[in-house]
Amino acid sequence: MPFRILTWRLGRPGLLATEMISARAVLEKNKKQEQYLIKSESEGPVAYQLWGCEEDAVEYAAGIVEARGADVVDLNCGCPVRKVRAAGAGSKLMEDPKLIAKLIKAMKRGVTNIPVTIKIRVGINDKKYNGVEVAKIAEDAGVDLITVHGRHAGERYSHSVRYEKIQEIVEAVKIPIIGNGDVRDGLTAKEMFDRTGCAGIMVGRACMGSPWVFSKIKAELTGETWQEPDKFELASIILEHYDLLVKIVGEERAIRQSRKLGAFYSKGIIGAKNFRNMLNNMKTREDLIELISILTL
Repeated sequence: MPFRILTWRLGRPGLLATEMISARAVLEKNKKQEQYLIKSESEGPVAYQLWGCEEDAVEYAAGIVEARGADVVDLNCGCPVRKVRAAGAGSKLMEDPKLIAKLIKAMKRGVTNIPVTIKIRVGINDKKYNGVEVAKIAEDAGVDLITVHGRHAGERYSHSVRYEKIQEIVEAVKIPIIGNGDVRDGLTAKEMFDRTGCAGIMVGRACMGSPWVFSKIKAELTGETWQEPDKFELASIILEHYDLLVKIVGEERAIRQSRKLGAFYSKGIIGAKNFRNMLNNMKTREDLIELISILTL
């Protein structure tokens, strides 16, 4: 949520997304999931993304996130991480399109007035690109929108995006398809639109450390002038992100998370390597302020 607040203010994307939320953990009222259910008045529309493979869990969790302020509830059917797949969820669901349909119907039973969406990959492996099949079955089950990552489940992020496979899915269904994968600026966004015919784009890894990237992409697509944040603005953003984290997860966890976040934010900045090395020894907010000053020299 802290990152979404910054992203909304600096980038104004059409829709933000939560971390992947375990539907089973929501059903079991796991307290660790609470931080992922929080929505702030300082952010824009949010899709709450669930992961799981049990109808009762996704139905219940969909209703809970709607009650907590979700504008959209999404089911992840594309995550290639081993732990998620081992639980029968994420991209493992691509191997059972009929189960995806059952989960969509369960989520639609769980909500009253918000869209139900899914995110998929273009296929399972090099021998089975079943994205079109999954999309058609999902459409018949009543899903409102599908986001398609342009690689198959076995590739993770090792292959360039397969635009033609996304295009096949766009042309196979009537519902909106969102293209995802390797979009990082206006040029790559335009390529995604032009080569797939998708209705919109999703930006993932490229926004890490760059919550303003959406403003950049929109400006480059429309030919408007856009200015990258200077080093003083960057320092202010890093500190604001830390302070927002403290309110949600406490100082100890905020410090640990800020070590990773600081590495993202400092990419391409003079003195970044020294900054990242020193981040590992950060223990207090005062340490962070002192470290941030390195970036403004």
